[in-house]
Amino acid sequence: MKKVLLTIFAAFMAFTAVQAQTPKYVFYFIGDGMGANHAYAAVAYNRAMGQPDPNFWNFPVKGLITTYSASSLVTDSSAAGTALSSGTKIVNGACGVDPEGNWTTSILEVAQTKGWGTGVATSVGVNHATPAAFYGHSKSRNDYDTLSQQLIDSKLDFAAGSSFLHEHHSQQYNDDWIAKAKEAGINVFRGKEEYKKTNGRVIMLSNAPKASDDLPYAVDRKPGDTKLADFTEAAIDHLYSHYAKKGFILMVEGGMIDHAAHANDTGGVIGEVNDMAESVQLALDFAAKHPNETLIIVTADHETGGLTMGYGKYEMHPELLASQKATKDVLSFKIVSLLQKEDVSWKEVKNVLKENLGLWDTVPVDPRAEKHFTQLYKEAFLDRDLQEDRNLYSSTARLASEAIQYLDNAASNLSWSFGSHSGAPLPVYAYGVKAEAFATVADNIDVPKTILKVTRIVK
Repeated sequence: MKKVLLTIFAAFMAFTAVQAQTPKYVFYFIGDGMGANHAYAAVAYNRAMGQPDPNFWNFPVKGLITTYSASSLVTDSSAAGTALSSGTKIVNGACGVDPEGNWTTSILEVAQTKGWGTGVATSVGVNHATPAAFYGHSKSRNDYDTLSQQLIDSKLDFAAGSSFLHEHHSQQYNDDWIAKAKEAGINVFRGKEEYKKTNGRVIMLSNAPKASDDLPYAVDRKPGDTKLADFTEAAIDHLYSHYAKKGFILMVEGGMIDHAAHANDTGGVIGEVNDMAESVQLALDFAAKHPNETLIIVTADHETGGLTMGYGKYEMHPELLASQKATKDVLSFKIVSLLQKEDVSWKEVKNVLKENLGLWDTVPVDPRAEKHFTQLYKEAFLDRDLQEDRNLYSSTARLASEAIQYLDNAASNLSWSFGSHSGAPLPVYAYGVKAEAFATVADNIDVPKTILKVTRIVK
């Protein structure tokens, strides 16, 4: 009997210890534009290719959140970003400012008052809507000069992104903001090649020779190009070096998922979901070393594009997307580059589509589609009347857009409803200490509030 009581007591004490655990290191991943279907498209593709699921797909805890803003049932990134950063609903277009004009307070700003380390990393501009919602405050998300200055003036320990985005009509460019950051005593590194352990604050940017609004898509990336995992790895190194005892919160955004979804580029979306999962793996590796102190949350700000799983018949063939070697943007660039030549034949253009999308080789093209592509070729190369399709972030040659659309729809049986945001609810995936608290979140504002609660930053 005594032995049984001791066993029960030991089990009770073990349970109590687990319950008493408090997250000390928080990883907060936001897939910009990543709806449940975007994530599952990556799952279906990976399985078809014999690859593992995106790691977060199999997290033990899952929830579902709504995303409406204070002004619309369909949110934009800055309103959703502010909801996810501060637990406050604001109007579309604003950033870190509530409907009454008051500055919101992000969980990073709260954590800083308690001595925690804080960081943001993104595959798009370091002053873009989502990262800015964690440190900035402006009535307009496009007020990039203000948001850049606020980043420099903030208490963020680490910030990373492709570059400082340039405001329309502003004379302040990326190099100007880099100079201002250095003048403020911030360490600025270009790519993982420059990054090193250092005291003080860090801003890390792309290693590209010229400033670009975004990192290269995973599909288009060349060896040596800066990627989101480079930023994530440096952020973990920097924050743990300085805040191992106190703890830290790191927000990482897979920003290019949204860009690919606006372009209705399924192959691009899958590449970006898997790319963000590479950064999630770094957090999982960290959690393996600190299992009783680490919490990982993966969610999104909104769904983009209305991705449909299945098109016209009860089947999908995501494996055909393996033949896509370029995103819509890069494919368009290659086609437009041919316009600089004279007497470009249909065979030359057709070869570009073959090499980059696998059309006619691994992906069958029916005669009607080929006739349509030939007509687009004649308009662009013979009549010199290049037709373009525009989305929020780019403008692409129609031949490139419709070739990728054919690969998605007719071949893979995946399709898109439109090129903008939807009001669809989104999944939340959680892993680690106190992950179970996220099973019941119902709206995007609940996520940051739950983080503050389980970490006991706010008691």
